[in-house]
Amino acid sequence: MITNLEQLVEHASKVGRKKLSVACPYDGHTMAAVERARSQGFVDVVFTGDLERIKIAAAESDIDLSNYEVCDIPFDDAALQTACRKVSVGETDILMKGLISSEKYLKAVLNRNTGLLTLGSTINHVAVMQNPNIDRLIIFGDSAVMPTPDFKQKLQILNALTSMARILGNENPKVAFVAATELISPAITAGQDAAIISKMSERGQLDCIVDGPLGLDVAINKEAADIKNVRGSIHGDADCLVFPEIEAGNAFYKANTKLANSTIAAVLAGTKSPVVMTSRADSIDSKYYSILLALIAGTVV
Repeated sequence: MITNLEQLVEHASKVGRKKLSVACPYDGHTMAAVERARSQGFVDVVFTGDLERIKIAAAESDIDLSNYEVCDIPFDDAALQTACRKVSVGETDILMKGLISSEKYLKAVLNRNTGLLTLGSTINHVAVMQNPNIDRLIIFGDSAVMPTPDFKQKLQILNALTSMARILGNENPKVAFVAATELISPAITAGQDAAIISKMSERGQLDCIVDGPLGLDVAINKEAADIKNVRGSIHGDADCLVFPEIEAGNAFYKANTKLANSTIAAVLAGTKSPVVMTSRADSIDSKYYSILLALIAGTVV
């Protein structure tokens, strides 16, 4: 089982070299992450975007552009559409965003004309976190796509997270549905949904272990679970976290990267081809490991 992001290197090395389509690579973190993956033999790369801005970013990162294919497209929206199209028609294998907003990126991915969606697919954001204070990887969602998931969408998020857990070698993941309190109250919809899904798990309707509602501390910290005397199938040892809405998931993502020195690899689930989905402000390591995660997930999904 993969328990830290560095182990992705060994697994990605077994996949074989793929072609990466990067839209608007105008920042040093994207450039450095892509160059690391390319120089290690994981990917060949096509940059789409304004050639002059790409040259500046490459020079600042000391990257030789002769190792890359570049499509000179001066407008961001057109560059992103081209990057998506290349993946859709099979010219490239994986999509990645550079210095472009998540809103624009998702709009392009979700556009039916790009061909990145499968029939009836639902897109989810799946993040895999390595936190220096936790002895395992934490898989969580949704922090980028679904603003206020309903009951059905929460089950879809659950399936996306557990699928990723199994890709990483965890055959029986423990999933916590996070809420503000462990108490079930008519006033808190997230708690009601969590309780129902937890009962579904108890009755064998789900192929994983689920408990909820659980406070975040109880979900990931055994001492907190002991102090609060919260008993159940998850006792501070959750592998996956389902957040009640995007604000909670996104805040968790950013707080961990900026306050807790966590590294997060992130992709989209539900697309026809692998799609890397990181924040513009994410670290070089996060973007690099996200490429490797896309390589590994793309061979299984």
